[in-house]
Amino acid sequence: MSPLARTSPAAFRVALRRSPKLARGFGLHHLKDHTAHHNMPFTYDNRRKFATRYALSAVTFFCVPFIAAGYQLHKSGGAA
Repeated sequence: MSPLARTSPAAFRVALRRSPKLARGFGLHHLKDHTAHHNMPFTYDNRRKFATRYALSAVTFFCVPFIAAGYQLHKSGGAA
């Protein structure tokens, strides 16, 4: 039997009472800044920086399958 199944519901209630009420953030931004339409884990105040990073990551993620296929063809000697 797993340890979770052996734990009584009363022990869970005690643990929940002892746990902090606020959710912890992941260090990306403060949780108090969550307002309407400001719930992204990063800032995009500098639009040029955001657009550059977005474009580079999109191009990278798009090219990864083609690079992998080319590598596999080259490795097997199938590419002309």
